[in-house]
Amino acid sequence: MSVLRKTLWPELRPYKWTVFYVIFLGALISGPKSVIPILVGDLAKAWEHGDRIAAQQLPIYFAIIWVCIGVLRFYHLFWMKFTASRVAINLRRRLMDKYLSLNIGFFQDFQRGSGGLISRMIHDITIIEAGIQKVSDLVREPIVVIAMFTTLLLMDWRLTLFILAALPIITWVMRRFSRSLRKYGHKNQEAMEDLTKTLKESLDGTRIVQSFNLEQEMREAFNSKADRVLHATKRIIQREEGVGPVSESLAAITIYGILVYIGTQIFSGNFSTPDFIQFIGCIILLQEGVKKIQGALIKLQQSTVALERMNNIFTSTRVVPQAKHPQSFPEDWEAIEYKNVSFSFGDRKVLDNVSVTIRRGEIIALVGSSGGGKSTFVNLLERFFDPTVGQILIGNTPIQDIHLKELRNHISLVSQDVFLFGDTIEKNIHSGDFSKPIKRIEEAARMANAHNFISAKPEGYQTRVADQGSSLSGGEKQRISIARAIFKDAPILILDEATSALDSESEREVQKGLDQLLQGRTAFVIAHRLSTIAKADRILVLKNGQIVEQGNHLDLLNKKGEYFRFHQIQAGL
Repeated sequence: MSVLRKTLWPELRPYKWTVFYVIFLGALISGPKSVIPILVGDLAKAWEHGDRIAAQQLPIYFAIIWVCIGVLRFYHLFWMKFTASRVAINLRRRLMDKYLSLNIGFFQDFQRGSGGLISRMIHDITIIEAGIQKVSDLVREPIVVIAMFTTLLLMDWRLTLFILAALPIITWVMRRFSRSLRKYGHKNQEAMEDLTKTLKESLDGTRIVQSFNLEQEMREAFNSKADRVLHATKRIIQREEGVGPVSESLAAITIYGILVYIGTQIFSGNFSTPDFIQFIGCIILLQEGVKKIQGALIKLQQSTVALERMNNIFTSTRVVPQAKHPQSFPEDWEAIEYKNVSFSFGDRKVLDNVSVTIRRGEIIALVGSSGGGKSTFVNLLERFFDPTVGQILIGNTPIQDIHLKELRNHISLVSQDVFLFGDTIEKNIHSGDFSKPIKRIEEAARMANAHNFISAKPEGYQTRVADQGSSLSGGEKQRISIARAIFKDAPILILDEATSALDSESEREVQKGLDQLLQGRTAFVIAHRLSTIAKADRILVLKNGQIVEQGNHLDLLNKKGEYFRFHQIQAGL
């Protein structure tokens, strides 16, 4: 219940008056509904005693009550379900906000990947929504149950106590089934995460799947995960519906005893046939109310499991921390300084006590073997991670003290793995930066050597990019990425293997754009191609997380150290 209070109530609080309105409508429905067995009993008495006036009036009351119940029920269910939908949408918004605030390490470590996170966004919240909708039963039916129980108590208290004797057994059964439901609820939602993950991998990797004839393997993997979902769902259904036979059996035993008892009372003249009809009507409504409460509690139990899983995300501390009083980005900075910076992934140290100063406007090439710490070096600058030890300063300001949005506004990234949104080329270039005039998009594209191929397309800059840019060549995607960086016009630039996946002709076109982009900027270039590295003002050679050499191209060649060996390998010597 604490999870329900902590996670669900903040979402329901904005609609508290709607919730109270729903509760009020539920109470209004319960009142007339509780009167129905009494009216039926009175009608039977009117027929038995030949009371024509009552026999004519009571059906009218009966019809009016049913119409009122129908109208009230519509508004009751409408507002309950609509509120549940609003809560579900708000939960998805909150979850999206949380996803966007988490650091990259969270996504790297999340066992079921982005497919699992999508499943929590869609499947888990759908379960929560279904649980909230059932709250209407928990509002309405207890009132009916109490009213029917009170009526039965007034009619025959001994018989009512006999009915009450079944309550502890029903409670015990519900507890047993609830524990089992939680267990299989977790399994079902984890299996759904795995299924979504497999589906996403199959769609994202379509080219590889088809190229390596992996269709059958992916089909079998998907079917295996689907079978797990089906198995867990089967167990849940068994437990959901398993409460029914137990309740029905108890009801059958109870009703048998009631019928035998009432039969003796009727023959002895202590109970009339209309009283019997009224009594049975109350029992039917009582049993129906108990069953609906059971069903609602089962759904809420499943919702609790989903809420616990959601709460694990909401309470994750793996976010990029903001300073209590963040500062603006320093405008008159002269250098970027890494001071005794170390960083570890678990037990593996990726950077080890790195200290270096990069002057403003300097182009730095980062060189070293795979796993040497090059990407981590620049990732720390953008605060995708924070150093385990040490600090990075821009000017005299630690980057942790700079407002995160401002810090990233002053850094542009051009990566080997170009990501383009499924939108127009124009929107991909300006990437939500509405502070600059739209006309600058074409200027940026010209500087990136992208304008000609964009203009050649039938819809030009309004051409929609297919999923992950699959409708464009590698060179075209990279040039759009460079145009995006030029349009951003940030003073600090990171080029992470920006041309390594391109052929010679595409690289030549992209390099022209990069040359424009590098002008007047402080740049960090991660590359393997000698032509790119040689242009740098300074080269940092990283090995085992440490800077083992630094200097310009010729100086490092003359030292005949790590860079010289790297150069020989790259040159094929």
